[in-house]
Amino acid sequence: MARPAPYASEVAVPLPDEADIGKIVGKGYDPDTTLHVLKMFAGTEDMYPALMGMVKAVFGTSGIDPKHREVIILRAASILNCPYEWQANEQMAANAGLTEAEIDSLVADGPAEGIDREYELLARATDELLTSGTLTDHTLRSLLGAFGDVGTRKYVTTIAWFSMLSLFLNGTRVPMETTDKIGSRVSPLS
Repeated sequence: MARPAPYASEVAVPLPDEADIGKIVGKGYDPDTTLHVLKMFAGTEDMYPALMGMVKAVFGTSGIDPKHREVIILRAASILNCPYEWQANEQMAANAGLTEAEIDSLVADGPAEGIDREYELLARATDELLTSGTLTDHTLRSLLGAFGDVGTRKYVTTIAWFSMLSLFLNGTRVPMETTDKIGSRVSPLS
């Protein structure tokens, strides 16, 4: 694996017009701070509330460590070659406290190793779900042992969400962000 390559395609779904985004998002919409992914979500019109509900759930749920979430996001971005997801979240991962070595391990060929055991486990679970569509008994047993029933459900949901999100981002080719727009965020909602 490697860090995802920038989009090389010539066709992309355009971001909606700012006025249209404002109508969907409502009060508080700030075009200068709203990330492109959220703008593209607004372009789904009546699907926007459900998509934002999932974003709020994934980034706001209790019991999910932000570093764990970033491990999942970066591993999914690497596996699915999603440059937008990688570019935005490489900085968010550092903001959440992942080291450069930990981030680098998430694009290693083969298993992510030499990092926190829980990070290795979450990277392995992400690998399995995104490449085979399921978890081995060994990985599922390890998730249950490390995070319990509820935590395992939440982590599997998180992996599934970032799979879907990466496919959405790649399919629409959401334009890259600038790192100053990411700033100190650890969530697209902050």
